[in-house]
Amino acid sequence: METRAYNQAYLEDAMASLGAMMDYAVNVCGEAISLFHARFIASGLAEAFSQGNPKYIAGMSGIELAMLVAKRTGEALPDMEAFIDMGSPEYWTGWTLAYISWYLCMDFDTLQSRGVGIEDLRDRYPVLHEAGLTKSVEFATGRIDGYQAERNLLKRARRNAGLTQQQLADITGVPLRVIQSYEQGQRSLETAGMESVRRICRALGCRVEDIRPI
Repeated sequence: METRAYNQAYLEDAMASLGAMMDYAVNVCGEAISLFHARFIASGLAEAFSQGNPKYIAGMSGIELAMLVAKRTGEALPDMEAFIDMGSPEYWTGWTLAYISWYLCMDFDTLQSRGVGIEDLRDRYPVLHEAGLTKSVEFATGRIDGYQAERNLLKRARRNAGLTQQQLADITGVPLRVIQSYEQGQRSLETAGMESVRRICRALGCRVEDIRPI
């Protein structure tokens, strides 16, 4: 196990701050959770947070974090009085994501790029919010493992077919940069249109399940 970015003594504060940030941004200010998470990453605060900067993991409230994210990304949140709902799916999502990032020693951008999407995690709230953090970590590691397997399956199928990435792009009409992003794990074939997936499969002479785990 890698050395974690900050001591467990700060973890509870970090989780509460991220939970409150998400609840405030989404349920008080009306932000879409995926958009606000993207703003969190773009602001640089996500990186500082996952690295254990005490100013952010323990020195600011969730509302203060949300306001700073907004300030840094060019569109301020409305100044509104707020009651943070610690039982909301969004609070749970931020709270849990902070734990997953700390436990797996992965920053938020890396988690997202490896298949742990913020909306996917929130969608598991009904199943996981009473199941304990261990189950949430299992969900995250399962997505990460599946994402890794998916990109390796596509690369293997392409190589078995004797095609370069450029040749596959030319045959299918799927842009080269998109083919590359699938193989590098920056995009998931789970979110690709079925017509694109079918064209790739026809070109490679394989089934959908050969390149995209079911």
